[in-house]
Amino acid sequence: MMASDATIVALELSNDVGAARRARAFVRDAVHSWRLQSGVSDVAQLLTDELVANVVRHVGAPMQVRAMWRRSCIRVEVDDPSVQRPVRRDPDPSEDHGRGILLVESLASAWGVELRRDGKTVWFEVALNGDGRGHER
Repeated sequence: MMASDATIVALELSNDVGAARRARAFVRDAVHSWRLQSGVSDVAQLLTDELVANVVRHVGAPMQVRAMWRRSCIRVEVDDPSVQRPVRRDPDPSEDHGRGILLVESLASAWGVELRRDGKTVWFEVALNGDGRGHER
């Protein structure tokens, strides 16, 4: 059960090359509708892109993306049917992929994985500014 101060929106995505683009637009539109700082939106879009791309690349199945606005943060969750945890890699600088979880670890204020019988949820949070609302001034 979510706290009563949360606003939640969800999007079902098919597993295709356009999934990450649609997920970014979904998060951008949600953050915009909540009138939150653009910097929060930029980080949330980037990290959402990484999580959705991981599902497309490594799971190959439809997924659901949820965005939640809480008092102190926005939280994005990506559900997929795999019970395999994402793997943090330390890619060679010449590799053009493999940095998704590193980015999540570096830019999110918190992140994690919740395993279920039918899959997992990978989530991250991006903290809002000190007034707890993150509204643009």
